[in-house]
Amino acid sequence: MKIFFNTYRAKLIFFILTFVFITITINLLIQINVNFLHNYFDRTYHNIESINTITNNFGTIRRSIQSYVISGDSDSILNVYDSLNSISYELNQLSCQSEDEIVYKRSITNIYKTINDNIDMVILFKKQGKDYTKKLSETIESLEYANYFLQKFTQSKINHSVEYYNSLKSSIRKITNTNYVVIVLWFVLSIVVSLLFTKELTEPISRLAHYSNKVAKGELNFSIPKVEPTDELGILNNSFSDMLENIKDMLKRLEDKAELEKELAKKEIEMVRYQQALQEAELKSLQSQINPHFLFNTLNTLAQMAMLENADKTYDMLIKTSNYLRYSVQNINKLVTLNEEIENVKNYVFIHNIRFRNKINLEIDIEKDIEDAKIPSMILQPIVENSIVHGFAKKREGTIKIVAKKHYSNYVKIQIIDNGSGIEPKVLEEITKKSFVSKTSTGIGIENIKKRLEFFFGIKEPIFIESKKNIGTTVTITIPYIN
Repeated sequence: MKIFFNTYRAKLIFFILTFVFITITINLLIQINVNFLHNYFDRTYHNIESINTITNNFGTIRRSIQSYVISGDSDSILNVYDSLNSISYELNQLSCQSEDEIVYKRSITNIYKTINDNIDMVILFKKQGKDYTKKLSETIESLEYANYFLQKFTQSKINHSVEYYNSLKSSIRKITNTNYVVIVLWFVLSIVVSLLFTKELTEPISRLAHYSNKVAKGELNFSIPKVEPTDELGILNNSFSDMLENIKDMLKRLEDKAELEKELAKKEIEMVRYQQALQEAELKSLQSQINPHFLFNTLNTLAQMAMLENADKTYDMLIKTSNYLRYSVQNINKLVTLNEEIENVKNYVFIHNIRFRNKINLEIDIEKDIEDAKIPSMILQPIVENSIVHGFAKKREGTIKIVAKKHYSNYVKIQIIDNGSGIEPKVLEEITKKSFVSKTSTGIGIENIKKRLEFFFGIKEPIFIESKKNIGTTVTITIPYIN
């Protein structure tokens, strides 16, 4: 036993177990008494609460059935049956503690059944056009009897509770005084034992805390004397001493390693700068090889030549192609107006009809207020292109309609509607979930458009696609309204 109590762990366990056992015993004694009273009065409270609910529901039934026979309102019938169901539930919750209460509950239950039957007859007679006044009068009279017995039941509950409480008052006072004495004695004993135990425990801990503060401040030029490890704190003291020496050795190794990593970091930074310079040089080389302005100027020159030669169709084709290419290159990753985006779509459809001799009719229906609404460039054209390439693959004519209207007060809803061949369900799923990209289009898939809209506007799921086979496809885009 002496060896067992030489360790702080054993002492602490014994103290805690003793404290917990006595505390639990006291609490259990108190709790048993409290729970007994609490459960009794809790049942009484819930019974009274159920009685109040039943009373309110009887009142609701009276008002609703009168409203129904006057106006024929179906909502009143729903209120009546909801109240009847509630009353049935609450009656099942009522508990009886005397013979009078059993009689009252039985009377209320029988009246409830009578009311239920009479209400069914009133509703039936009302629907059949028969005289329901007698059944209605019986229903109201039954409601009054029900309220009378509910009052009797409530009064019985209160009287029984008061009598029971008075009989227990003296016993409760004795139990309470006994609990107070036990609690005070145990409180004093706990303080005395705690002071004795903490004095023995805190002295070596305070010494270790002093050493810890010095280490925390970076003061490592000292050593901790070791002691005979007779208990946990002695072991902790010696372990802390060893740890301090290990920290000193580790810091020395880290300093050496930091110097080496510093040299490596310098070399890596130089390598990154070299790679960046190389990438910039490659980019400038590519930019010098592909100069879009040269292409635009060449197309404009060809357009002027076509105009001088009175080749009006060629002139229109070149101008719209130049505008389309300029828009595609210069506005990428920029916000443009909805009107500008529509003009680009018009240019694309014009070019496509000339190239492939199609008769794609483009209809535009845009509210005047949102023509200047901001939208990322190259959003509508890929969708229109997919409609033409896939929706009208088997026929060379059809209609694409773009409708743009304000959605609520701060959103814009854009719909691209075609009367093409529609999309197979499996293909539609691939388009919306697997980033489907047609090999015959510009390569900008629906998923790409969706991600761009989510990035620019910070929204989720901005695109919704509906399609029916041989009827057509509707792509709906909903974005915030930015003027």
